[in-house]
Amino acid sequence: MIGLTGRKKKRRDGATTDVALRCIGVSKSFGETVAVQDFDIEVRRGQILALVGPSGCGKTTVLRMIAGLEAIDTGRIEIGGKLVASDGRHIGPDRRSVGIVFQDYALFPHMTVQANIGYGLGRKGRAERVEEVLALVGLEGLGRRLPNELSGGQQQRVALARTLASRPDVLLLDEPFSNLDAGLRERVRAEVREILKAAGTTTVFVTHDQQEALFMGDLVGVQVRGRIEQVDVPERVFHRPATSVVARFMGTADFLPVDTIDTRLVTEAGPARAVPGFEPPEEGPLEVMARPDDFVLAPSEEGQGVVVDRVFQGWAYTYEVELNSGLRIHCQMPHLLTIEVGVRVLVNLRRDHPQMFFSNGSAVPEVPRYGYLSDRPATGSPGEAPGGAV
Repeated sequence: MIGLTGRKKKRRDGATTDVALRCIGVSKSFGETVAVQDFDIEVRRGQILALVGPSGCGKTTVLRMIAGLEAIDTGRIEIGGKLVASDGRHIGPDRRSVGIVFQDYALFPHMTVQANIGYGLGRKGRAERVEEVLALVGLEGLGRRLPNELSGGQQQRVALARTLASRPDVLLLDEPFSNLDAGLRERVRAEVREILKAAGTTTVFVTHDQQEALFMGDLVGVQVRGRIEQVDVPERVFHRPATSVVARFMGTADFLPVDTIDTRLVTEAGPARAVPGFEPPEEGPLEVMARPDDFVLAPSEEGQGVVVDRVFQGWAYTYEVELNSGLRIHCQMPHLLTIEVGVRVLVNLRRDHPQMFFSNGSAVPEVPRYGYLSDRPATGSPGEAPGGAV
């Protein structure tokens, strides 16, 4: 792996592999319940994959299968180029070079920070390694304290340090910030991301929080009903969702029916703007996706909508507007514009950037579900996000 020294780990045959984790067609059922189905993912060394999805979508089951705590039903899992699970093959957790940080940290309360971090390490070089990871996580000088003498954020870093001490090929984090309050959560997740990037540790980070996934991940994978809906860099998952399911899950998204009149794309909220060369489907319905900042609105007796609710967010208001058709949309406007509930408004889609279009739940034109694989560079630093910024 790429550890604190920044060196790639070599396979036993002497060759190096850039892929730290690969899951192909992995499925798992518990009786009649399908928990994970046809799960595919590929993570390069040093990358952080944020796996996000609603409760019950199979995220934790995926982590347990990667760790070897659950046997897979079908498919295959490779870690560092080594096959660890397939039909009829199951390598145990102790032989997978995988580390796990649990939600409750699972620290030994009667042991010092140093003893917790060194637990499981061989005697040779243990003290040096403990001091090394203490420095990495910013806990120098606290090694002799007990866990109950630390803050929640510090305990989180001890749990992380203990897992990093063994230099795992892949680190698994299952909702690691769920026990922290909102303010501390934001600070700790920034610290943890910095630590992981400094260590060059390949990480699969599970969360149900969309904003947390966008912040933490070099890649964001959206999992729904046990399947991967889309994996890509955060900007593309948010701005170019492959399906309407991804669009709705990753943030507020409204879908307006589109009528094609000559070359114009007309909606109840005015004309929509497509990218040059856009071709609407020959058959089937066409909708335009609009997030709250895709709309502009202004009070007008001639308008086609009425404000039915508003939420003050400090820097902006988010208005819920019911159009004449009964469709409700969400519009975000600067806080300097205050519109009362019940006021009729004129609503238009913004004209300064193109919108995305969907037909039968899929993007038009099609967006690759695994876009990060189709355009990533052939070579590059292990920690570099594939595809670059959007």
